[in-house]
Amino acid sequence: MRRTPDGVVLYYLATPLFGVADLVFHAPVRLSSVLPEDARLAYYAAVFFLGVICLLRSGATPWVGMLESSGNLLILLLAILLPIWNLPLILAEGGDAELGLTAWSLANALVCGTALTVSFHRHRADVAGALRGRRGGTAV
Repeated sequence: MRRTPDGVVLYYLATPLFGVADLVFHAPVRLSSVLPEDARLAYYAAVFFLGVICLLRSGATPWVGMLESSGNLLILLLAILLPIWNLPLILAEGGDAELGLTAWSLANALVCGTALTVSFHRHRADVAGALRGRRGGTAV
């Protein structure tokens, strides 16, 4: 009997919709908002592939969801903070200041943060059980 995919799996399988929104409507809601355009297709393909893996092996979903969303948030935070940290150097050299936080990066933070939170809370029992099983039944 096949299990219905949970929201995290559907989120990854919906990646082509995010790709269409980005490429056709210029609405980069996912991490691609900080990637150059040529890297966006590779990103969308990789994330969709992660969704297929989660669909076929549901035990991978908590790990994939938490790792992918955490990686997204790290890259997003660096994209926001690096321009801020480099601001004194840029201004000293007479360059123009760039804002790292845009409407799209804020939308991306909300999407990735929600996926991370949902993935964590939905699967924390699975993760704790897997860790207990490896440690011979001791509590985590």
